[in-house]
This record gives sequence, C-alpha cells and structure tokens, in this order.
Amino acid sequence: MNKENFGQAKTGALREALGVPYMRQLPLESLAAGAAALEYGAIKYAHRNWEKGLPWQQMIDSLKRHIDDFERRKDYDDGETGSGLPQVCMIMASAMMLTSSVIRGVGEDDRMPEPGKEAFDAKTCAKWINDQLARADEFKSNKKE
Repeated sequence: MNKENFGQAKTGALREALGVPYMRQLPLESLAAGAAALEYGAIKYAHRNWEKGLPWQQMIDSLKRHIDDFERRKDYDDGETGSGLPQVCMIMASAMMLTSSVIRGVGEDDRMPEPGKEAFDAKTCAKWINDQLARADEFKSNKKE
C-alpha cells in the first residue's frame, strides 16, 4: 500500500478518503422530499420496487409531468391516482430513480431516438423564438411607418 497517496488530517492522521467529496453538500430537505415519495412507493408497490428496472422513458415522462404540474402551481400530486404528496417530493424521487437507474444500467433505455442534426436543441429553440419575436416587432414597426 502506497501511503504517499493518502491525505493527512490536521492532526497528522492519514486517511485515504481525504480529498474525496463529502456528502455534506446534499441538502437534507431535498433528500427528505425524495425519501417521502420513495416510502410512499414502497407502501404502494413494494420495497425498492423501482430497482427491478423501469423503462427510462416512463420515468422521464413522470418527472416531466410532476415538474409541469409544479410549474403551473399545482403543488400537490392530488389527481385521481395521485399520492397526495407535494410535487417536489415526486420530482425528487423521480429524478433519484432515473439517475440511479442510468448510473447502474438498470431498466430499459427506451428513450426516443437521437434527433437528426437539423433538429433544434433547447438553446437553439430559445434563440429561434427570440428571432421570431424580433421579426414580429420589426414587422409591426414597419406597418406604423
């Protein structure tokens, strides 16, 4: 074992893990939100059921729906088959399940095919929208003249 690669604490103690990012950067409120929704899922389905593998697109769609509902000020997952939990709990759990599934290679990568080179990405879409609005302003200004 090469101790030259170990970090040294202020006390002089050596530790291989020194310099490794700490989990203390994680906001506990966010973890609690995700945990609430994961516990709900464990009661509804089975303990850690999602780890059996879910289609990725299904998780992506669920995450998008919860974000969309939250953005539209629908703060609770209170639809006909909803959990009654805050949307932020569902968002966090959905993101955690998707992230873990991708990193672990669990579930089915059934994402839509990669779009062709001619397809806009989100930033290009935003620029295109701004260009169209500028064109509309120019058109409106020319009509006044």
